[in-house]
Formats: sequence, C-alpha cells, structure tokens
Amino acid sequence: MKILHPGLVRPALAIALALLLSFAMALPCIAQTDDADNVAHAQSKAQRDDDLRLTLDVSPRPLVYGTVHDATIRVSNGSATARQVRITALLGEVVHFVDGAQGVRFVHPDAPEQERLLAWPSIALPADASAEVGFRFLVSWDVTGDAYLQVDAEAVGEELPLAVAHLRETPQLPDGERGFLAQYGAVLVFFLLFVALQVALYRYTRRKRGGLLKALSLVGALLLLFFAATGLRNAFEPWFEWQAATCEVLDVRYAVDTHESSSGSSGSRSQASRSTTTRLEIPLLTLRFRTPERSIVSTGFRNQSSSTGDMALLANFRAGTTTDCFYDPDDPGWVVVTRDVTVTTIVFSLLFAAVGVLLGWLGLRRRKQRTT
Repeated sequence: MKILHPGLVRPALAIALALLLSFAMALPCIAQTDDADNVAHAQSKAQRDDDLRLTLDVSPRPLVYGTVHDATIRVSNGSATARQVRITALLGEVVHFVDGAQGVRFVHPDAPEQERLLAWPSIALPADASAEVGFRFLVSWDVTGDAYLQVDAEAVGEELPLAVAHLRETPQLPDGERGFLAQYGAVLVFFLLFVALQVALYRYTRRKRGGLLKALSLVGALLLLFFAATGLRNAFEPWFEWQAATCEVLDVRYAVDTHESSSGSSGSRSQASRSTTTRLEIPLLTLRFRTPERSIVSTGFRNQSSSTGDMALLANFRAGTTTDCFYDPDDPGWVVVTRDVTVTTIVFSLLFAAVGVLLGWLGLRRRKQRTT
C-alpha cells in the first residue's frame, strides 16, 4: 500500500476535517428547510380546506353559437362551522341569461347591461356541506368574441378571500346535419350565375366593339342594382315574409363595437398623427317564443340595426315581460321586435339604384351612338 508523503498528510487531514464540519453544519439547515416546506404546505392545505371551494360546470361542451347551455355552480364549506354564503355570476357580452332557479335575480334589473350580473339569496351552508345553484344561458349569434363566465362565492361577515371560478371559451359554429351544398347551394349557384352573366355581358360588349368603358359601365350598373335590391329586400322582408309571434323577454342587453381610425400629416421635418375611436352600441334582446314546431330562444332587435337611436327604444323592454315579435319561418333564429326600416338603409339603397341606372343608361347610350 502506497503511503502519502509526510508533508501532505496534515493538509489532507485539514481538508477532510473541513468537509466533515461543512456537512455537519449543513444537515440542520437541510432538515430545517424540509420541515419549513412541510409546515408551509400543511398550512396552505389547511387554509384551502377551511376556505370555500367553488366549481363551475357547463354542459353541453363545447359552447356553440345559438345554443342554450346549462351552468351548475357548486360551493362547499370546508370549515367546521356553518356559514352564510353569497354567490354572484358575471355574464360576458356573448353569454345571455335564459332562466335560473334558487331565487336568482338581476343585480340591475331595470337597466340594459353590456355584461349581466346575477345574484342568488344567501345560502346557509352547514359545516362540511355543499350546495348547488344553476342557470341556463344562450350563446348569442349577434356578438363576436369569446364567451366569458365568472362566478364568485363570498362568506358573509368573514374576512376570507373570494372563491372564484371562471370560463372563457371561443364558441363554435353548430354542426349542421346538412352538407355544405345543401346549406349554401342556392347562394353558390346564384353567385356563379351572376359571374357568368357579367362575363357574358363583358364579352358581348367587346365583340360589338363597344369599348372597355361601356362594358365597365354596364357591369357596374348591374352590381349597384344588385346591392340596392338586396338591401331593400332585407329591410322589407320582415314586413312581407316573416311571421308574427309573442315573445317573452329574457334579458335586455347591448353589445359594444369599437373602431379605431388614424389620420396623419407628414412634412419635411415633422410628422403628426391622430387616432379616433368610434363606439357603436348595438341593442339586443334575448327572446323566447314558440313556432308550430318547437320553442326557440334567440337574440334580436332590429333586422338591420342602425346603432343610432335604438338604445332609447331598448329602455322600453324589461326582462320578464312579453312583446310582439316577428321571426323568419325558414330560419326561426332570426327574430326582431321592430320592423322599422332605417333611413340609412333606404338612402343608400336608393343611391346605389340611382347610380346603377345612370351607369346603365350611359352604357346603353354609348352603344346606341356607335351603331348609328
């Protein structure tokens, strides 16, 4: 066995002793750290068990536009004493109230709201007991964006943190039983016929040597007349084709649509810009009515909302009342409570029609002059 040089024995012993002392000093620290972690975990776990526990279940899933969903709220009391618990729920723009139980009410029943706040009466919750409340909601077609729900549970008279549960989800389009051609075949055929008519008209004018300007005039005339006829038909369709019904008002809401526009000016040495935000408030009513086939829940107000002046009309409606409404028998999801035609629709439709007639007259007039 090879022995270390005598001059290296003392430094080696000193290093070994220092390592042993360091390890011995570190052991209490490690043990203290482990115990502290365990204590902190135990305290956190005990605190969570003593707090209110809240869950939010929604069915069916996923969320689908135009579909009524059930929301079930379950609150549990983890303490050894009874508590009074107050539950509230906030419904985002896309989520519209349909009905509920256990005494649910609107916090602000007399005012249209962008986001609806619900509240239940205080619940006497015994120790280690649970309670459930629920409501039904509609995912509105008329509002884009994520569907948002937030539920809060509060222990009345106690300084405890709120128990919170929330849901944010992008709704999906409904899976129709019909295929793409069955749903959009008529629109697709009409569009193809319209394009074929435009191409034939253009080729006819070119063959007659009427010139490019004449062809563009006639094509533009047909487009403008098409837009004018479509706008007027959509505006007056509820008057002539839709059916009358009696609707129950379930919720009175409005959606907010904002548009930002910027304008800037540039110079040789300076550049300035200004942005303008336009806020549009779109009134909506959650309505329930019956057709000869089934009961329908949908949102609607005006077929083509002007977003100007309609908010004053919205104040005339209140949840829990009934009103006359009109729905499309071919697609009952389309429902309105007012069939008034907006001035904007009439003005723009007539303007498109006038410009279309003018362009058509110019195109035909040019053709007549060339043939004489």
